[in-house]
Amino acid sequence: MKKLLTLLGILVISIATNAQLTINQSVTPTTGLKVGDTVSIKYTVAKGTTTPRYFWLRYQFNNKALAYVSTTFSQGTSVQTYYTSWTGYRFTASTANSITATSLYDQYLITPWAYAANADWNIGQLTVQRTDASVDGDIATQKYVIKDLGLYNDIHKLDLSYSINASSVNISPITTTTGLLSLSNVTGNTSQFKLRVLFPTGYDITAHSVALFPIKTDGTIDFTVTPIATKVLDASGEATFTSGVKVGDSLAVWMYGATGKTFMNNIITVSDAYKAFLGISQTDITGAKTYFTRPTLEKNIGLITKSKGLFSESDSYHMFAYVMGIPNVKDSAWIPLSTNSGLYKWFSGLLNQSWLDGVPTYKTKVTSSNQAVDMVYAWGGDLDWSHSSHPDTIASRVSTGNYSNSINDNSTIKTMSTTSMSYTQAIESTKLGLVSTIVNGKVVLTGTLTKEGLAGLEVILQYDNSKLTFDNISFDAGPNVTNFSTNGEGRLTFGSMDQTKTARIKIGTPYKLTFTPKETISNTAGLFYTVLADAVDGNGNKINLIVE
Repeated sequence: MKKLLTLLGILVISIATNAQLTINQSVTPTTGLKVGDTVSIKYTVAKGTTTPRYFWLRYQFNNKALAYVSTTFSQGTSVQTYYTSWTGYRFTASTANSITATSLYDQYLITPWAYAANADWNIGQLTVQRTDASVDGDIATQKYVIKDLGLYNDIHKLDLSYSINASSVNISPITTTTGLLSLSNVTGNTSQFKLRVLFPTGYDITAHSVALFPIKTDGTIDFTVTPIATKVLDASGEATFTSGVKVGDSLAVWMYGATGKTFMNNIITVSDAYKAFLGISQTDITGAKTYFTRPTLEKNIGLITKSKGLFSESDSYHMFAYVMGIPNVKDSAWIPLSTNSGLYKWFSGLLNQSWLDGVPTYKTKVTSSNQAVDMVYAWGGDLDWSHSSHPDTIASRVSTGNYSNSINDNSTIKTMSTTSMSYTQAIESTKLGLVSTIVNGKVVLTGTLTKEGLAGLEVILQYDNSKLTFDNISFDAGPNVTNFSTNGEGRLTFGSMDQTKTARIKIGTPYKLTFTPKETISNTAGLFYTVLADAVDGNGNKINLIVE
């Protein structure tokens, strides 16, 4: 009899054990792990003799150790599934009535659930509802990227669960073997994160710095706080961050404009003004503007008039007025100048198709411990891209995959270029001869042009005003172009520009400048040097003007 009772006891225990639902999680791989690797966490239900048709589970994970990537459910076709999550919360298991953390249904019954704000933890929820069979076996598999934490003990925990059968009866108990997941022997360290900026050859990219900003819990960029880190770009357009960034981090990148640099006075030139003029004047029969090839981007760049939201004639006017030397243009328009302390239009963002579409993006994700991300930028008003990242070069890199970005957290990293981010524009060149002579005690500077078809030309000369006084300039550039000149503190600007869409600068000697010496001079060596020379043809193409 005693033996029979013992056997019955074993049978009862076996039946009781089999009449419960057990949920566990497991990770693969478990060896050879390093920071930046992707691991899979699988959730598995063992239904025993229960018949679950609806299953619900909540868990938590340490977001300093793991960065969530994706969820894939595994319960056939006659099924409904749902995944959601909450960032910045942690669950504390109840000990009421001596229940344990592994009693997931008992924890579910204790309300209110003990959630508290905690920046290091996220909550996840999985739901499966099935009509063709009981929920059993693999429920879902999630992918996570390993971040740089150091120790990875108990970084993923099962917290709450409930389930019902086809008769809507709750299934109990629901347990887990441990409910805890750890990783061991993870190698790697804080990421070396590099920002690289595309810039034209000859441009002083070291005048700029780049910064990293945090992403807020709602997924937006927090530009109001102190940056995570800031670095000045080196001569190759790169800045490397060796602290403050870890694999799995999501962050925003930003490039700052420059201040107090003399080249800023030369960003908006006759090429930009003429492009703006064509941008507002060239239309089809309906009046729709047709000149810009990337209209959203170019209109954003060309919009420099203050207190105005759309690119229009006023922007073309202000660029032309600035080139013409009309005073106080900066009071009405955002003109880059060395003296206006950053009061100008400025754009930066990731190198990608969105930039070409006129919608800059900034968010990126650190997916490896040695990562580079490519950026681009533009000065407001720089429609000829003389001082900015050129759209044609950007488009070429996007189409060939010759750039490196992780965009919107989940994109593929492209092939990483290993060369400098500087590029040389393919621009046609022409010459303007400037010959200085002494005639009847005057210094005469004569400009000779042989290139036909120019719609605009601008030259900025620096002359030795301790030895020369500027008298005048005579123009012979043609009857239908607008000529201009300004003079101040030894800086002389002169040139011509079409304002009818058909006028072109006449070849020959369109410019003759006259100076009076302040002292007796026998030659003109060292009296002049060129600060800027720019030209544009009738189609708005920038021409590299070489002054000799």
